[in-house]
Amino acid sequence: MKALLTAMMITASMSAKGAVTIPPTVIPYDVNYHWGIINVNIAHGTVKYQCDGTNFSGTLDGVSIPWEGHVILVSDTLQAQMLPSEKYSLEKIDYQSGWYRRPKAKYFRSEGYDSANPENYKTISGAGQYDASDNSMEAIAITSDMIGMYYYANEIDFEELQPNQVIEIKLEGIYEQELKITYLGKGSYEIENTIYPTYNVMFEYNYHGKMSGYPVQMRIRQSDKLPIFLSASIPVGKVEMIYNP
Repeated sequence: MKALLTAMMITASMSAKGAVTIPPTVIPYDVNYHWGIINVNIAHGTVKYQCDGTNFSGTLDGVSIPWEGHVILVSDTLQAQMLPSEKYSLEKIDYQSGWYRRPKAKYFRSEGYDSANPENYKTISGAGQYDASDNSMEAIAITSDMIGMYYYANEIDFEELQPNQVIEIKLEGIYEQELKITYLGKGSYEIENTIYPTYNVMFEYNYHGKMSGYPVQMRIRQSDKLPIFLSASIPVGKVEMIYNP
């Protein structure tokens, strides 16, 4: 019996998928907005992330170009344990935060602007007094979930997948969540006259128990699993994040 239990434990440890180690990575992005003939650069963003084999942490910070006299600032943080599972790591969320600020452009870099004043911000946990729209805060909550996709971009072996194959990953956190990834196949993407071979996927997180309705397309550079392009449709137009090497 003891030998049988030992064999079962060894088999289970061999079949369980272990987490991957990701060195500290920083990706600068340009953020573009498209709507009809409108095609403008509206913001700059940075995604930072790393994983020691179990503990994943990531942040997304964005600052808009002054728009209608204001500057929009967003900041998302995700900390999670990536635990061995049968195929892909189970994401257990330890900490999640999202901030939204919209100061007047002329005050943004002045000494008179206090970013810590509750009147100047709103968070996805309900802190702060700024009158941000429900749609804005929902988008920021979904974006904070999305940071976890940077981990799975590294863990998934896309070479073993078939086009249109769907991966479903359960998440543990404040409420039960799910990440649905559809592999679209191989492709390429050109940035500043350089063509990068890519793995193309579409993914979507659920939000309060149902799918968000905001699927995101992501192009992942084959050479190092770096997400170099993300695109999501919004109620009016489309937003794109493009790697700025």
